[in-house]
Amino acid sequence: MVWRGFWLFPALAVLAVAQSTPFPLEKFSVTGTALSKELVLQMSGLKIGAPLNKAAIDEACRKLDATGLFQSINYHYGPAPKHGYALTLTLADFHRMSPAAIDVPGADQDALWRRLMAKYPEFDHKVPENQAAQELLAREIGQMAGAELVIRHEEDLLGHGGSTLVFEPPTLPRVANMTFTGNHELTSQQLAAAMDKVNAEQEYTDRRFRRYVDLNLRRAYEEHGMYRVKFLSLTAKKADDRTVDVNVAIEEGPQYTLGKVEVVGEDLPRKEMLQAGAFKIGQPANWTEIQNGIWAMEKPVKRSGYFDAAAVPERIFDDQHHVLDVTVKVRKGPLYRFGELSITGLSPELEAKARGMWRAHPGDPYDFMYPGEFLREFSKVVDFRQFSKYAAAVAPQPNHVMDVKLEFAPRG
Repeated sequence: MVWRGFWLFPALAVLAVAQSTPFPLEKFSVTGTALSKELVLQMSGLKIGAPLNKAAIDEACRKLDATGLFQSINYHYGPAPKHGYALTLTLADFHRMSPAAIDVPGADQDALWRRLMAKYPEFDHKVPENQAAQELLAREIGQMAGAELVIRHEEDLLGHGGSTLVFEPPTLPRVANMTFTGNHELTSQQLAAAMDKVNAEQEYTDRRFRRYVDLNLRRAYEEHGMYRVKFLSLTAKKADDRTVDVNVAIEEGPQYTLGKVEVVGEDLPRKEMLQAGAFKIGQPANWTEIQNGIWAMEKPVKRSGYFDAAAVPERIFDDQHHVLDVTVKVRKGPLYRFGELSITGLSPELEAKARGMWRAHPGDPYDFMYPGEFLREFSKVVDFRQFSKYAAAVAPQPNHVMDVKLEFAPRG
């Protein structure tokens, strides 16, 4: 970073002397940053009343630059009323931020964030995308927590992309045993099985373990129709130097049954969709089964030519009667049509037979399952043992047209 300063004395002769002659720092001010003047002064190494000249100011700017907290640093200085220097720093904070978490076993993470924000107001569960700043904060958080910390990038558990910057000790314990209290619908063995991967592979921190509990155990309970389950507390006790035993306190809540499933969208084959969904109305609302049914509902729409159709569910809870209704909104997307059929690898007689059996015509709505179904039907009238391989390939064309190529490879 290049920092620039200018001098406020009017005479060039005085300027030449002043730039090399130290006078005390009499007045100090800061603009352009969310950090306090006192913190900036401390980080710069400057002190009120200490000798100051341009070289000392440049050194102070180097120290501020080394923190990684600032995008730019500028200054101006000049005479103060008591024959010292008045120095003003104009700073621009580093604003590109990364989501961040603090994972220190046994420490109050929220309290650590509050202490950090008291000093750095903008760092609310986020820190600059700057290695120097991150290393500075790792040292400061470590001092607050009484632990050495390292920086790790944690990928999004749900696969949505992005990552979180995590401050944590270099060595973390693993989970030796898990116990559960308050569970009745699911046994402790079932809950432990749902968490087996966490138990076997993951290092333990309260925050990370709680996320895995919510991802894995909530899904297990929703398969039993229990959508209001709460994981009240996690209690970790040190088993030895490398492991911890963890107890999860659970409040299971009521079981919901599946009420109505409503399909929303224009010109949809609702009857076929609901038949494909095979929803178990009046039975415990197993969300995994419901999701599978919703995905199955897409098939009749896709087969009618709307290959990009997507069904988006909305869950509606009747908490008084413990009933779950589901509204499924369907986005059909563009209409795809069949284009040209081409066939390779067949004798003229067999190709004529195949074309005679092929029912789809150019311009018909594109049924993505029909080519596979055709091959199964064709195999009933033609001995496919004469082919080493066969396949139906689709070639998208402009304007949502899908050409189909049937490929046969005769045995040598």
